[in-house]
Amino acid sequence: MQGKGKKKYTAGDLKSEDYLNKLVHFDEGFRVLRNLRGSPPYFEKCKKDLFAMIHQLGNPTWFCSFSAAETRWVHLVKTLGRIVEQKQYTDEEIKQMTWKQKSDLIQKDPVTCARNFDHMVQLFIRDVLKSSVMPIGEIADHFYRVEFQQRGSPHIHGLFWVKDTPQYERHPNEEIETFVDKYITCKKPDKSSDMEDLVNLEMHRHAKTCKKAGHKVCRFNFPLPPMPRTMILTPLENSCLDEENQKKIKENAERIREVLDDMKYGEDITFKDFLKKLQLTEQSYILAIRHTLKRDTLFLKRAPSEIRINSYNITLLRAWQANMDIQYVLDPYACAAYILSYITKGQRGMSRLLEKAAEEAKSGNKDITNRVRHIGNKFLNAVEMSAQEAVYL
Repeated sequence: MQGKGKKKYTAGDLKSEDYLNKLVHFDEGFRVLRNLRGSPPYFEKCKKDLFAMIHQLGNPTWFCSFSAAETRWVHLVKTLGRIVEQKQYTDEEIKQMTWKQKSDLIQKDPVTCARNFDHMVQLFIRDVLKSSVMPIGEIADHFYRVEFQQRGSPHIHGLFWVKDTPQYERHPNEEIETFVDKYITCKKPDKSSDMEDLVNLEMHRHAKTCKKAGHKVCRFNFPLPPMPRTMILTPLENSCLDEENQKKIKENAERIREVLDDMKYGEDITFKDFLKKLQLTEQSYILAIRHTLKRDTLFLKRAPSEIRINSYNITLLRAWQANMDIQYVLDPYACAAYILSYITKGQRGMSRLLEKAAEEAKSGNKDITNRVRHIGNKFLNAVEMSAQEAVYL
């Protein structure tokens, strides 16, 4: 066991009460756990690494999420068939399988599923994102964290720094908008296109997670407003408007939200027809959208038929074959806070549990050895996680 300065601790050292007191006093016991995935010092190190990267490299260019799609990945189902059932499934046999049959295979071997996902992530970063094709530009560095959906399948959240990219508030907005249009889109493909099935994975359907943190409808703000072109919009300064104009703009914003909600998954009409439906000019429409904003926001060019399609990169979606999201980073501080919330997300309940355990240990008149043992047992025996997360741990 090693702590600060690569110092080694022997079993004999840990039997000494004086030595244990020294560990506690200098916080060495805390540091020993830094390589244990899921422990507070492990995530503390992740946070410091991320802050150091932002300080050294500047504003990250892209924030990306990539989800797992085990039931869609034919190579994984074939592998599970060989390992779990000792069968050599053909592509056609897998195509004929029900969702339940595939799910049963996945549940029976979470170790292979987790190893497959980790292997895919490494290959995807090395052979696609960092390839000579440069699907999102020439990557200078990256940071990502593996997260687990509803205690189940993994997905990753990552930041990517791209060389020679326009920076918000340092370069003209038009230059940023042109740069974004080069790499990401929310376009609905033609029905004859090979992308139709993949883009269907990008369709947002409301779920329980939409209403987290007190949100009444959707914390991701779907359905998203149609836009005639990609543009960066800033929050509207109400102080610059008289009371009558404020009221009118607010009413327009509510009208837009009602119409979008009624459209469900969108309508195959032009942006001009959409404005006619709202009985608004483009200028009054943009003002109403700005009224709803709390921070500077980039909106992609979006037709009324694309109001529930998440942003994606065509090359990455084809390569990954599962749901993805990619966004240009306007605010590095908001982005850092967002990804750091994921880094510490799984430990919030754990922190409260350990705090309670520490209080119990103090009130029980235990010596230092038994206090540490009591808190350690709480940590090791009370972490709730999926089988795949346990494999990562």
